[in-house]
Amino acid sequence: SPSLLGDQGAPRFLAYPRAFTVQSGTNVVLSCQIMGDPQPSIIWEKDKNTIEPSGRFHMESKGDLYSLLVSCATPKDSGLYVCRAKNSVGETYAATALRVEPVEPREEEGCSGSVAPAFLIAPSSMRVCRGEDVMFTCRVSGQPCPVLEWEKDGHKLSDLFESSHYLLGQKPEDWHFLKLFSARPQDGGVYVCRARSGSQEALAAAVLLVEPQALLDRVPGAKAFAVSAGKHAKFRCYVTGKPKPEIIWQKDGEPLAPGRRHLIYEDREGYFILKVLYCKPQDQGLYMCTASNTAGQTLSAVQLQVKEHRLRFQVQLADVEVAEREDAVLECQVPLETIPTSWYLEDRELQPSHKYVMEEQGVVRRLTIRDARIDDDGIYLCQMKDKGRSIAEVSVRGVIVKRLPRKLDVMEGENAVFCVETRDVVEGSCWSRDGLQLRESPHTVLKSFSRTHLLVLVHVTRQDAGIISFTVGESQTSSQLRVKCVKHDPPSAPVAAEMSVVESNTALLTWCPAPDSHLRPASHYLLERREAVGGEWVQCLATDLPSSVRVLGDSVPREADYCFRISAANKHGRSSPVEFPGSVHLAPAAHLERGLQDTWVRDGEDARFSLELSAVVHGSWFLNGARVGEEEDAGGRCSVQRCGMEHSLLIRGARLVDSEAQVTFVSGGVRDSAILHVQAPQVHIAPVSEAERLRKVPEGMPVLLECQVSTPDAPVCWLKDGKALPLDDIITVQAEGCVRRLLLRSACPSDTGVYTCDVGDDAVDFVVTVTEVPVRIISSNEEGPHTYMAGQHVELWCQLSRPAASVCWYKDGEEVEVGKSLVLEQEGSQCKLVLPCAQTQDTGEFVCDAGGDSAFYTITVAGKYDAGGLVGSRGLSLAVQDGTKSQVPGLLLQSSTAVARLGFPEASQLSPIGLLWHGAFPCLSVTEEPVRIVSSNKEASHAYVAGQHVELWCQLSRLAAPVHWYKDGEEVEAGESLVLEQEGLQCRLVLPCAQPQDTGEFVCDAGGDSVFYTITVAEPPVRILQPPQRSLELLVQAPECVELRCELSVPDAPVHWFKDGLEVDETENLLLLVEGAWRCLFIPKSSAEDAGEYICETKDEATAIPAEPPVKILQPCRPVPVMTVSPGETVTLCCELSREDAPVLWAKEGVRLEAGGSLVLEEEGAHRRLLIPAAQAEHSGKYTCVSGGLEEAQSPLEVQEGDSVTLVARLSPETAAVQWQKDGQTLCSGGRLLVCSEGATRSLTIKQAELGDGGIFLCDAGDDEAHFTLHVKVPRVVEIIMELQNLTVLEGEDATFKCLVSPEDVAVTWQLNGQPVVPSERLLVTRSGLCHSLTLRQCQTGDAGTVTANAEGLVSTARLSVQGEGEGEGWGSAQDTALGPAGWSESTDREARGSVVEQTLTYRNGSLTARKVSIRTPLVDVETFEKETATFHLELSHPGVTGVWTRDGIRVKPSSTCRISATGCGHSLTLERLALEDSGTVTFTADTLRCSAHLRVREPPVTMVRVPRDLGVPETGVASFECELSRPNAEVKWFKWDAACLSPCRMDRSCGQGPTAASTQRDERQVHIVQELQDVEVREGDNAVFTCEVSHGDVKGEWFRDGEKIKVSSTVKIRQEGTRHFLLFCGVRPEDKGLIRFTARTVISEASLQVEALPIRIVKPLRDKTVLARHKATLECTVSHARGRVRWLRGDTEIFAGDKYEICNLDCYRTLIIHHVGPEDEDSYTCDAFDDRSTARLLVEGEWAPRQAPLVGASVDVPGSEKTPESMSLSLTACKSLSAGLEGAGWIQGQGSVSPCLNHLGSPPVLAMPQLTLDSHCSHRELEARMRFSGPACRLMHATAERWGHAPPGTERHTDTIPSLRALH
Repeated sequence: SPSLLGDQGAPRFLAYPRAFTVQSGTNVVLSCQIMGDPQPSIIWEKDKNTIEPSGRFHMESKGDLYSLLVSCATPKDSGLYVCRAKNSVGETYAATALRVEPVEPREEEGCSGSVAPAFLIAPSSMRVCRGEDVMFTCRVSGQPCPVLEWEKDGHKLSDLFESSHYLLGQKPEDWHFLKLFSARPQDGGVYVCRARSGSQEALAAAVLLVEPQALLDRVPGAKAFAVSAGKHAKFRCYVTGKPKPEIIWQKDGEPLAPGRRHLIYEDREGYFILKVLYCKPQDQGLYMCTASNTAGQTLSAVQLQVKEHRLRFQVQLADVEVAEREDAVLECQVPLETIPTSWYLEDRELQPSHKYVMEEQGVVRRLTIRDARIDDDGIYLCQMKDKGRSIAEVSVRGVIVKRLPRKLDVMEGENAVFCVETRDVVEGSCWSRDGLQLRESPHTVLKSFSRTHLLVLVHVTRQDAGIISFTVGESQTSSQLRVKCVKHDPPSAPVAAEMSVVESNTALLTWCPAPDSHLRPASHYLLERREAVGGEWVQCLATDLPSSVRVLGDSVPREADYCFRISAANKHGRSSPVEFPGSVHLAPAAHLERGLQDTWVRDGEDARFSLELSAVVHGSWFLNGARVGEEEDAGGRCSVQRCGMEHSLLIRGARLVDSEAQVTFVSGGVRDSAILHVQAPQVHIAPVSEAERLRKVPEGMPVLLECQVSTPDAPVCWLKDGKALPLDDIITVQAEGCVRRLLLRSACPSDTGVYTCDVGDDAVDFVVTVTEVPVRIISSNEEGPHTYMAGQHVELWCQLSRPAASVCWYKDGEEVEVGKSLVLEQEGSQCKLVLPCAQTQDTGEFVCDAGGDSAFYTITVAGKYDAGGLVGSRGLSLAVQDGTKSQVPGLLLQSSTAVARLGFPEASQLSPIGLLWHGAFPCLSVTEEPVRIVSSNKEASHAYVAGQHVELWCQLSRLAAPVHWYKDGEEVEAGESLVLEQEGLQCRLVLPCAQPQDTGEFVCDAGGDSVFYTITVAEPPVRILQPPQRSLELLVQAPECVELRCELSVPDAPVHWFKDGLEVDETENLLLLVEGAWRCLFIPKSSAEDAGEYICETKDEATAIPAEPPVKILQPCRPVPVMTVSPGETVTLCCELSREDAPVLWAKEGVRLEAGGSLVLEEEGAHRRLLIPAAQAEHSGKYTCVSGGLEEAQSPLEVQEGDSVTLVARLSPETAAVQWQKDGQTLCSGGRLLVCSEGATRSLTIKQAELGDGGIFLCDAGDDEAHFTLHVKVPRVVEIIMELQNLTVLEGEDATFKCLVSPEDVAVTWQLNGQPVVPSERLLVTRSGLCHSLTLRQCQTGDAGTVTANAEGLVSTARLSVQGEGEGEGWGSAQDTALGPAGWSESTDREARGSVVEQTLTYRNGSLTARKVSIRTPLVDVETFEKETATFHLELSHPGVTGVWTRDGIRVKPSSTCRISATGCGHSLTLERLALEDSGTVTFTADTLRCSAHLRVREPPVTMVRVPRDLGVPETGVASFECELSRPNAEVKWFKWDAACLSPCRMDRSCGQGPTAASTQRDERQVHIVQELQDVEVREGDNAVFTCEVSHGDVKGEWFRDGEKIKVSSTVKIRQEGTRHFLLFCGVRPEDKGLIRFTARTVISEASLQVEALPIRIVKPLRDKTVLARHKATLECTVSHARGRVRWLRGDTEIFAGDKYEICNLDCYRTLIIHHVGPEDEDSYTCDAFDDRSTARLLVEGEWAPRQAPLVGASVDVPGSEKTPESMSLSLTACKSLSAGLEGAGWIQGQGSVSPCLNHLGSPPVLAMPQLTLDSHCSHRELEARMRFSGPACRLMHATAERWGHAPPGTERHTDTIPSLRALH
């Protein structure tokens, strides 16, 4: 309905009319569902002609369902029908085709004009109790009127029963009945009804079962109550008693519980109600209401009978149970195809829609509920129009177990209670009303108890009505809350209304209350007024006075004559108004609400004065004492206006002479004035271009700044950097007309700045930048050799382009310092660096930096050397001797008279200094590689808390290389708070105790390489470390001293102490002490007054501390002695405590001991004793007494294998150290063990526990110890290997249900029809290994039902069906298990959890043979990235073995991300779209086999998807750099160019990608594409998103597809967010593909949209079909999409539309219609959808004629008696023509086939039949035969047919007469 769908606007079709093909004379209904607001008008058209309602055309509308009824359609009614819907918003239409076929004349069987008899309604089988009456009814058609005969078990009724025992009768409309009185057991059997019409006959049968005893013991006095099927039955029981009785409802002795169809409640009148909704036949029975209390009990009973409609469904609806979001299908069969049906969900009629798909196929009626939700759970009905109903329940399994009622009616003022139950305990549930979430309030109560969730609306009002919804996850249930209101009448109108006008400007109104005011009292009176002439009534007063009111003139808005009326009102409404006679003149007294204000305007502008009064009155304006008229004055300068209570005066074009003029307004007693101020016109400066305002000139050039003012005589003031600009010979100011200039004749760098031209009202700024000529180095001696010996004079010089230019000298990157060893000189344009006495440490690179240019000098200073030898800086000495060779390790030195050589294997072996040779040897210089940083800890997290130890380190590529450390650009200084260390290749910076001021960026510079560390040191929160307990009660024992101690995380943090909420002050008996990080509250002598709660509070947290002194065990001292006693001796274990009232716990081997039995526990003062009066061997062991010190968990711990477990002990005092031990070995952290200490807690964590981890663990604290007993258990996996199978047995046989359950010790319980099975003689429960069985002996029909096996929570269910004797196949399904005499074997193919599992079991001689299965290929560990796919595979030794996959102990079930498969011996588990939390252990278990592997899911490396791009922005504009990463949580750092080097954009270590950089350039504003469009390729039905980003957010863009502009529609969305533009295609189709273009001003970006079409699947395939000859055959299938294109094939040949074939495509339906089919049309027909295909077989039944020769007419009569029929043979001569066509032919009788009988003496066969007559009608090519036979001949005929292999199907349906015998192909 519109209210539910919420549609408004133009009409649209919710359901379209369907096309029909009908026979002439049939009624046709074309219907459609249309929605629109306002409601549309409907017009039907046929072939473009409007249809007017007439005798055969009738139009109906029911809500939004519109129908056109065509009565007795004729072929002329065929055509195109159009339904048009139109309203004020829009118009739409839908078309459909109607085809009416003329009725073809048929050749009637038998005489002309006769119709064969047929059962429209067959008699139904019944089961009754002895003594009940039985009535069989049926409805028969035929012409002439058929005659009915009844028989039982093949005998006439008159031969079996006396005439008084039964009654035959007939009712109108061809109804017939057979009634049996007082049924007896011998009346049971098969009753057959024969209907004969002329020579034709039809029959129908029914079964009667008579129970020997009544099914129910009737309760004396039980009343009978009848209800029609499908209606509600309501039972009311009124019971009184004190105390209030308890009510129990029962049916047939079984208690009833509330459910879908059973409502149990107590109404407002005190009646106890049982309501049975939509009664079914199975609801018949005895209903009892039992009431009981402490005084006794009583009951009342009613016998319910459910009457079914005479016209019943052939197949009733069956209950359906589906999971949430699955489709539910309901199907039934009606008696006749033409009977219309309607579907209902309880009391709501359903209409065809996407949610509810309704199908009609012949007599089949089908309802498909798509995507079933919790609210779809309920009772569904299929109803034939004005006839019977079929009822079924649909159960939807989901998170919500108990849903809300569909509607709830509550009286106003009552409470509305809603209750929902969920399957599990859930979180995140939500209640809402009409889509708005409900919150807890006094009016709204929200509560959840475990799985039960409640909503209570207290004292509901009409505003509370609406749709109440409960949502959890994706599940939702809703209810409509309707609030019923008690009708209340408004009060009556007052009387005697009078008005007095004696007083001036006042009206006195009087009236009297209504006479019945005591019945309907008025809470107040409403007074209304209106102007006497043309006014509207307006409420002016609400008063509680019941008689009079005075109305003053000030209460009306304006002066006028007024009328008044009054009405009475209360909360239920108001009465009709009563008008006071006459009128009164009232005028308000005006006063000033908003006065005049002085106005300032420029010369020539308009001036406006306005004020506001409290009432609408007239007034006058005065300008300088002269009155201004209502109309404009002669000069047209002043204008007076009035709008309501506002008055205004407008003076146009005010002049300077008008300045200081006085404006006055006068009205009655109101007078107000204001002054007009006129100012000279404002001076403006014309806009100056940006190029003129931003000036950049070289030094020495002139600068001219120019601007134009609005008036020539306007003075200006020039400023530089906000200060007045002094004028001199260099700077001059010029004024020429409106132009103002500033001239700088020769600019110098000091002239750089901001120049401002200020005219007072306006100003313009000029930015002047004077650039200097860069200093260049003209010449230098950097190219000369700079190799010196120690002590030599070194001079470095360079010549500059400008004298006195400043330069800086650097050595190895650091600025040099002038001293004795280094002198800097500058003379004119020449600069020098002089080393008077060079030393070896002066070796390095010197740089002279002149700003714009630099010169580099590489200086090498060698050490001193001796004659004939060479000394290196490392002390290496090489001797040179003429004519000799000297071998030095690593060096080869050769010398001769003419040549001297120095050889070395590797250059790297040389000393890092240069080698200098003298004499005849050359100079050899060896330079080392730059120092590199090999590794560092820069990637680690450097976030610290104040006080932590910080260590930064890096490893160099060379030993002893110098490094420099910097913090925030400044070199650090070593000290106590910062230590620099260098050890080998590693350099360290250590902060022993980091402080917040240490936060910053640290750099380690090794010369050629650097590493950066970002350090963050946060202020630590002040935490209370000790004690860890919170809010503990203080127990004070006088007169001891009490000391409360807290340890803080920050030693110098302040604290506050509180006692019972009040801050304490220090006294003589209460001291507050500070000991480092400890804070103490000390009470030297405690008393009872000191008891209370003490709280120590810091700025971040607070804690309450126990004050009692720690309990210690004084005796015995450790180590505890070992006691050895003899059996029977008394053992005493004693402990002495430090406090007498301390409790203790005794334990043995970790198990807590209790007093009793052979143990005695004693307490005496501070002593605790454990006595064993007579010790025995079992008393041996280790005993523990625990008190005060170490607390422990004494009970044994159990953990599953593979899980983690933590053992926890608490210490007192908290600073004590402990050791963990097991089996005498000390345990430490490592591997699977983790030892932790936190406050007083000491814990040992064992990860992934193994079986060997079980045992006793010891926590030893020196003076005390604790014991823990750990048991590790193997997880138990229970699985049903073979499910129960449905069984169908005959009555009296045994039924055995079997299932295989692993492991063998699983406890299996059985249930029959929901009741536990108790073993007895008839119910036998057995077990053999894995096999569990339940046997039901001598099954009866009442045993039919459901059998359930429960294996520790796993359930398997099967159905037991019991057939009575003589019942055929239609009474049950075939038995699934075949039993044999030698044993049994079973092979089942079943679908289990989404995969096909094949099981083969062999059972021989009562034992189950198991195969030994082993693992050939085990599982392997898998490591992959997030969102990837992981596959686990293993191979077993045998195929067909069923296993279970688990992950971290939880069973894995198939889903959209999990696939389980088994092929042969291989088993696979595939996990898709993995997440980080999916990491864990994957295990495969099969019987006793178990194989595990680890799955590790890692985050993918971070990559930079989109790098920053260069930007051009205007000066002072915003530059935004953006980069896109592959992971959202990755950290990045941004860097910027500085004076020395560029630091590029870097990412964290986890980024996995190098840095990237971008630059920015100041530029004019230009629009460009920042992010181009990207090609998109999606699948059909998905959404496609295009994103384009431009440089500016205020730029509008347009979208085009293939050159056409894209417009917004329901499937196309266009959106802009700042600079980003989005184009969204919803549910793309293949035709949406194309070239997408985005344009913004002059920029364009293009991308392509590719749509991958979904494959067309055939969702409903073709079905084999059998049709009669000369009729039409229709083959239909359904494809997955309406656009799907198909082709039709016959065999392999394609079929095209024509006279023979008609091809129809309607929505998703594809239909092939073959007209006038014949035997030649039999073939296979295929619907080919290219991606899928479906094939069906077409069979043709009908007339056959021989193809070779015509049949020769023959008539043969064989004499004989009916009782002893004789055989007749059809000879070869008589059937010569017939034999040609009988080869491979069969004989039919009616619709069944009859094979040749008796003889086969060659070809053709001889057909022998009794009393056979053959006629031939050559014109119709039909062979007919008449035959009468009785039992023996028929049986002989069947037996012979079976021997021939042509046994006719369904031969039990043959009768004594075969009307027609035909030869078929």
